[in-house]
Amino acid sequence: MSSIIAFDVSKDELVGVRMHASGRVAERYSIKNDPASIGAFLDKLPHRIRYVGSEATGPYHTFLAEVCLERAIRFKLMNPLVTKQFTRATIRKKKTDEDDAVYIGRSLLMENGRELSAVDLSPALPHLRTATNLVNMAATLKQRRGRFATYVVNSIKAQQHLSDAERALRVAADALRKIGRSHVSEDACTLLQSISGIGEILAATIVSEIRDIARFKDGKALVAYAGLDPRVRQSGTSLVRNTHLTKRGSPHLRHALFFAAAIGQRHDPDLKAYYAKKRNEGSCFTEATVANARHMTHRVFAVLKRGTPYEKRQLVISSAC
Repeated sequence: MSSIIAFDVSKDELVGVRMHASGRVAERYSIKNDPASIGAFLDKLPHRIRYVGSEATGPYHTFLAEVCLERAIRFKLMNPLVTKQFTRATIRKKKTDEDDAVYIGRSLLMENGRELSAVDLSPALPHLRTATNLVNMAATLKQRRGRFATYVVNSIKAQQHLSDAERALRVAADALRKIGRSHVSEDACTLLQSISGIGEILAATIVSEIRDIARFKDGKALVAYAGLDPRVRQSGTSLVRNTHLTKRGSPHLRHALFFAAAIGQRHDPDLKAYYAKKRNEGSCFTEATVANARHMTHRVFAVLKRGTPYEKRQLVISSAC
């Protein structure tokens, strides 16, 4: 009889359970979260395992996923919100690491979660995300350096130290970006750069965050993954859309598409006209740019799906935007 193994993942430890298809817990485990310990555990498993799964936990599930794929064991990653729903459904709302592992396992048995492949574990993602974080830190440091110079008299030496630190952050970011781009499809990046507003850096970020365009059935699915779709509330026959975004999916992809739209609407005639229309209707800069970011997302999907450069077409303005 096949079974699944579900883990609650933390930085140092994996707490897991093996469950039969019926949902009955057969065994419980606790192992260190490092490749050697995970490999030794998997190599000793005598049972037929359908797949291993865990929640998405930042970088902490990476070792588990990598070791599973190295051994041709299917690995599924699950949205933490699903586990929370299982927890809320219990009467006592009991929550421990072992309980979380059981909830994750039950959810996996209901065919929740997404199966990962080698593309999902590409080094491009951590390198490019860290580079973006370093650039943001450098920008913050630059602002603080300006404030420091305003309020501290005769601070030339201190300002120089702050300036050196800012420069070091940007140098490190450039180095990480170079490494990250080497793991991203050059052809895909070239295709995206045919879209006004998307340059070399944004193209690499967008490609690395999307990973495989085949995961998405259409542009709306990609918009939803980027968290650029508006929240919808319905009560009876009343259907209300507001300007608040769902912000689900990848925040890095959402920010990249927003910046691409902000640049594109300064140069692309269609995006510029749509931006002006939204502003005339009373939308602020952010709201109007988010609407254009949705159009930008559809362009990205079309270019990557077709495998051909962007061709200018009449911008279709729908009531949902």
